[in-house]
Amino acid sequence: MTTGKTQFVGTAGQFFVAYGLSVRQINAAITLGNAPSVDLMASSSDGKRTLSIQVKTSRDAYRRNKYGHEGYEWDVNKGVIGKHHESFWYAFVNLQESNESWDPQVFFVPSKWVAEFVTPDFSRYMYFLPTTAKDLTFNLHSAL
Repeated sequence: MTTGKTQFVGTAGQFFVAYGLSVRQINAAITLGNAPSVDLMASSSDGKRTLSIQVKTSRDAYRRNKYGHEGYEWDVNKGVIGKHHESFWYAFVNLQESNESWDPQVFFVPSKWVAEFVTPDFSRYMYFLPTTAKDLTFNLHSAL
Protein backbone atom coordinates (compact mmCIF):
# COMPACT_ATOMS: atom_id res chain seq x y z
CA MET A 1 0.00 0.00 0.00
CA THR A 2 1.41 3.40 -0.90
CA THR A 3 1.58 6.33 1.48
CA GLY A 4 -1.07 8.20 -0.51
CA LYS A 5 -3.56 5.37 -0.18
CA THR A 6 -2.87 5.10 3.55
CA GLN A 7 -3.58 8.80 3.91
CA PHE A 8 -6.95 8.36 2.18
CA VAL A 9 -7.84 5.47 4.49
CA GLY A 10 -7.04 7.61 7.54
CA THR A 11 -9.04 10.54 6.19
CA ALA A 12 -12.01 8.26 5.45
CA GLY A 13 -11.93 7.07 9.07
CA GLN A 14 -11.91 10.63 10.41
CA PHE A 15 -14.89 11.66 8.30
CA PHE A 16 -16.78 8.47 9.17
CA VAL A 17 -16.31 9.10 12.91
CA ALA A 18 -17.31 12.77 12.52
CA TYR A 19 -20.43 11.68 10.64
CA GLY A 20 -21.33 9.13 13.33
CA LEU A 21 -20.95 11.67 16.11
CA SER A 22 -22.88 14.37 14.25
CA VAL A 23 -25.94 12.20 13.60
CA ARG A 24 -25.96 11.45 17.35
CA GLN A 25 -26.10 15.19 18.09
CA ILE A 26 -22.49 15.42 19.27
CA ASN A 27 -20.62 18.38 17.80
CA ALA A 28 -17.61 17.12 15.86
CA ALA A 29 -14.84 19.21 14.30
CA ILE A 30 -12.08 17.67 12.20
CA THR A 31 -8.64 19.28 12.71
CA LEU A 32 -7.52 18.39 9.14
CA GLY A 33 -3.93 17.71 10.19
CA ASN A 34 -3.49 20.96 12.08
CA ALA A 35 -3.10 19.21 15.44
CA PRO A 36 -0.44 16.48 15.54
CA SER A 37 -2.14 14.09 17.98
CA VAL A 38 -5.79 15.13 17.70
CA ASP A 39 -7.94 14.36 14.66
CA LEU A 40 -11.34 15.41 16.03
CA MET A 41 -12.74 17.57 18.75
CA ALA A 42 -16.10 16.39 20.08
CA SER A 43 -18.32 18.38 22.41
CA SER A 44 -21.66 18.01 24.08
CA SER A 45 -24.52 19.90 22.47
CA ASP A 46 -24.36 22.52 25.24
CA GLY A 47 -20.59 22.95 24.70
CA LYS A 48 -19.74 22.32 28.36
CA ARG A 49 -17.79 19.09 27.84
CA THR A 50 -15.17 18.43 25.18
CA LEU A 51 -13.06 15.43 24.16
CA SER A 52 -10.00 15.23 21.94
CA ILE A 53 -10.07 12.16 19.68
CA GLN A 54 -7.26 10.48 17.77
CA VAL A 55 -8.68 8.35 14.95
CA LYS A 56 -6.86 5.18 13.85
CA THR A 57 -8.26 3.46 10.78
CA SER A 58 -7.62 0.03 9.28
CA ARG A 59 -8.95 -1.44 6.05
CA ASP A 60 -9.45 -4.74 7.90
CA ALA A 61 -8.47 -4.76 11.61
CA TYR A 62 -9.88 -8.21 12.42
CA ARG A 63 -7.33 -10.83 13.52
CA ARG A 64 -8.45 -14.42 14.00
CA ASN A 65 -5.56 -15.34 16.30
CA LYS A 66 -3.25 -12.64 17.62
CA TYR A 67 -1.53 -12.91 20.99
CA GLY A 68 -3.58 -16.09 21.45
CA HIS A 69 -6.87 -14.22 21.11
CA GLU A 70 -9.38 -13.19 18.49
CA GLY A 71 -9.63 -9.43 18.09
CA TYR A 72 -8.80 -6.27 16.20
CA GLU A 73 -5.46 -4.53 15.64
CA TRP A 74 -4.38 -1.03 14.59
CA ASP A 75 -1.08 0.69 13.93
CA VAL A 76 -0.27 3.38 16.46
CA ASN A 77 3.07 5.08 17.10
CA LYS A 78 5.47 5.14 20.02
CA GLY A 79 4.07 8.53 21.06
CA VAL A 80 1.06 6.74 22.60
CA ILE A 81 3.20 5.20 25.34
CA GLY A 82 2.26 6.75 28.65
CA LYS A 83 0.17 9.48 26.98
CA HIS A 84 -3.29 9.63 28.45
CA HIS A 85 -5.84 12.01 29.88
CA GLU A 86 -9.49 11.57 30.77
CA SER A 87 -10.46 13.93 27.94
CA PHE A 88 -8.26 12.24 25.32
CA TRP A 89 -9.76 9.21 23.55
CA TYR A 90 -9.11 7.01 20.53
CA ALA A 91 -11.62 6.07 17.86
CA PHE A 92 -10.45 2.82 16.28
CA VAL A 93 -12.13 2.33 12.91
CA ASN A 94 -12.36 -1.02 11.13
CA LEU A 95 -13.53 -0.28 7.58
CA GLN A 96 -14.14 -4.01 6.96
CA GLU A 97 -13.38 -3.59 3.25
CA SER A 98 -13.54 -7.36 2.79
CA ASN A 99 -17.13 -7.35 4.04
CA GLU A 100 -19.50 -7.16 1.05
CA SER A 101 -22.02 -5.04 2.97
CA TRP A 102 -19.28 -2.51 3.86
CA ASP A 103 -20.30 -1.92 7.44
CA PRO A 104 -17.47 -0.07 9.25
CA GLN A 105 -17.07 -0.52 12.99
CA VAL A 106 -15.91 2.17 15.42
CA PHE A 107 -14.59 1.44 18.89
CA PHE A 108 -14.12 4.37 21.30
CA VAL A 109 -11.35 3.63 23.77
CA PRO A 110 -9.97 5.81 26.59
CA SER A 111 -6.36 6.82 25.95
CA LYS A 112 -5.32 5.14 29.20
CA TRP A 113 -6.06 1.70 27.69
CA VAL A 114 -3.76 2.42 24.75
CA ALA A 115 -1.06 4.11 26.84
CA GLU A 116 -0.84 1.07 29.11
CA PHE A 117 -1.04 -1.60 26.36
CA VAL A 118 1.72 -0.33 24.05
CA THR A 119 5.21 -0.65 25.50
CA PRO A 120 8.66 0.54 24.33
CA ASP A 121 9.83 -3.03 23.63
CA PHE A 122 7.29 -3.52 20.80
CA SER A 123 9.04 -3.99 17.45
CA ARG A 124 5.98 -2.41 15.80
CA TYR A 125 3.65 -0.17 17.76
CA MET A 126 0.20 -1.75 17.56
CA TYR A 127 -2.93 -1.62 19.70
CA PHE A 128 -4.91 -4.85 20.06
CA LEU A 129 -8.54 -4.96 21.16
CA PRO A 130 -9.72 -8.51 21.96
CA THR A 131 -13.23 -9.35 20.76
CA THR A 132 -14.10 -10.07 24.41
CA ALA A 133 -13.30 -6.43 25.23
CA LYS A 134 -15.12 -4.78 22.34
CA ASP A 135 -18.32 -4.70 24.39
CA LEU A 136 -16.40 -2.71 27.02
CA THR A 137 -15.64 0.10 24.58
CA PHE A 138 -17.51 3.24 25.33
CA ASN A 139 -20.48 5.09 24.06
CA LEU A 140 -19.18 8.62 23.64
CA HIS A 141 -22.45 10.03 24.99
CA SER A 142 -21.47 8.71 28.42
CA ALA A 143 -18.20 10.67 28.28
CA LEU A 144 -19.73 13.95 27.13
